[in-house]
Parts: sequence; C-alpha cells; structure tokens
Amino acid sequence: MSSTQLDLYAAAALQGLLVDREWDDAEELARESFRIARAMMAERLRQSELPDSGLMESDILAEPLEVLDLPLRINKKLRGLGIERVRDLTLTTEKQVRNTGLGDESLAEIRGALHRHGLALAA
Repeated sequence: MSSTQLDLYAAAALQGLLVDREWDDAEELARESFRIARAMMAERLRQSELPDSGLMESDILAEPLEVLDLPLRINKKLRGLGIERVRDLTLTTEKQVRNTGLGDESLAEIRGALHRHGLALAA
C-alpha cells in the first residue's frame, strides 16, 4: 500500500486529535482523521486555483520515474526491480530498494524526491 498526501494529512490530523482528547473508539478516530484530511485536501485544491499559486500536478503517480529527477544510477537500479512509474515506486518498500544495493544516501534521495510530491515509499 502506498502512502499518499491524503495519508500524510490524516496522520497530522490524527496527532492533533490525540492531543485534544482520549478516544474510546479507534474507528471513529480514524474516520475523523480522514474527514479532516479530505477537508485539508479540498482546501489545498482551492488554494492552488488562486492566481498567485503554482499549478497542481495532475497525476504524478502515472508519470514515468524520470519526473522525479533522480540520478541515473538510482533509476537504473529501480528499473531493475521493474519500477517504471512513480506509482510503482510508491508501492515499493525500503527493504526492496536496499536489496538493489542502494544505500542510505540513495534512499534519502528517493525519499526526498517522493516527499516533494507528497508521496512516500510503501511501509
């Protein structure tokens, strides 16, 4: 399962909700976290429509790996795993990336490139 921007917003909302009070129902807590996250995403979209804000990326997940501007050596190793698109990378775990021989510095570059687009490696 990939981590998306919605997941990141939900995690932030969850942290805030946990500080606010104790929750007896974990499902209710999860629903409220994602309700807040969806509201945050909707507002983010409205803000991106303002004239002075940058354009939102339409569907970065469908884009080829090269849009992440990773070094060629990293792209080659990832392609060796069958990763062709950004979506493929978000479905890949850190362990799978490490198994290609890439180290901490390369993983940091990958995480940073995904983070810039509100994405992350799979858990």
